[in-house]
Amino acid sequence: MTELINVAKAGNISQVETLLSGDVDINARDSEGSTALIAAAEAGHVEIVKKLLVTGADVNGNDPDGWVPLMSAAASGNQEILQLLLDAGADVNATTNFGLTALMTAAGSGHISLVQILLDQGAEIKAKDNNKWTALVWANSEGHKNVVELLKQMRDGE
Repeated sequence: MTELINVAKAGNISQVETLLSGDVDINARDSEGSTALIAAAEAGHVEIVKKLLVTGADVNGNDPDGWVPLMSAAASGNQEILQLLLDAGADVNATTNFGLTALMTAAGSGHISLVQILLDQGAEIKAKDNNKWTALVWANSEGHKNVVELLKQMRDGE
């Protein structure tokens, strides 16, 4: 793992700032192909995400599976980070190699407010992963009834 990814994951903003002031590759990947922005988004470190974005981190930089920072925010349920990434130009319909989207991730995790934001930002409600599952199927499979109802309303309103 690169040092930047370690300190981003740990939430140490001062060390992140110190590293960014030096000669560090902001989009460097660890042995699993993850980036500092993915790690910070997943860990919920808002200030570090902000710092990485303003310093030039690739908002759509993905790991070898296609996982992007927006999916980390959707999975963790962090609305502020999700919005920061969207405002920075994150692709709302990015997909993993398995066809998973941030909307499916948020729906499967039961984060109804994030599902609504993603839909408002143009997330494709009918997108299917490699198993032909939509966000609605993900939400239903995980027992998130409120998300299921929202997705049905949005789908039927199209």
